[in-house]
Amino acid sequence: MSVIISDALCTGCGLCEKVCPSHSISLQNKKAVVVKDRCLSCGHCGAVCPSGAVASSIGSKAFTIHEPAGSEVSRLIQGKRSVREFSSDAVPREILEDLVRYGEMAPSSRNTRGRKYFIAVGDRVTELEGEVIRGLNRTVRPVKPFILLLSLFCRKKAAGIKSLASLFSAMQNAYDAGGHPVLCAAPAVICIASPKSNMQGKDDCVCSEQYLMLYAESLGIASCINGFTQIAHKNAEKYFGVPKGYRIEAAVMLGYPKYQYKKWVKYETDISWKE
Repeated sequence: MSVIISDALCTGCGLCEKVCPSHSISLQNKKAVVVKDRCLSCGHCGAVCPSGAVASSIGSKAFTIHEPAGSEVSRLIQGKRSVREFSSDAVPREILEDLVRYGEMAPSSRNTRGRKYFIAVGDRVTELEGEVIRGLNRTVRPVKPFILLLSLFCRKKAAGIKSLASLFSAMQNAYDAGGHPVLCAAPAVICIASPKSNMQGKDDCVCSEQYLMLYAESLGIASCINGFTQIAHKNAEKYFGVPKGYRIEAAVMLGYPKYQYKKWVKYETDISWKE
């Protein structure tokens, strides 16, 4: 167990259970408890808990919970969370275009500014999600018949591939049943592509993504990086019609948050100096 939850302070409101991305928290007898050994120490539970029942965590990713403090920029950064629970409200087109403009203010290698932006909203997000899930399953399909053979030489790697195959298959089933296991029913998704010839293309896209997300946070719009779309980038590129020679290197989900994260999750920081 990584997160410490105080029985005395817990009111059983259930917010921590709703925002936990690893589904590690459950209500038992109207109290929140960590029921699975899957805690990521992300701190969502502490950031959203109104009673202060989650104050810290232990282990390699220890954190403590604090009230935001300092300058306006400091508070903005302290409050930024990777949100996966969105309201159904659409993000206006003009705001999405503004986010892209601020993302493009990020530095790029040799100031080439070669990034291209692709936006999906509403039902198009659901279509994109289907393409991404199909791409994820396609990545493991060629090696699935050889998992048993691979386990004879590298048990750990075989177990990892088997776990991914199971996860991607479960995602397909959830999607077919009307769920949103990858893009979390986000009202909007922005993908950023760069020329394949640019050796620093991924850095350029990620830098833009971070600018974009922080500006979104200042407007009350939540965000979360989506690595699955990056893994299945070929399917996403085909869906968007990304020009040949470009590759999607960053993808971010956007929307107004369903729940408010009001506390600062402060992690222990490992710093080494040479003076």
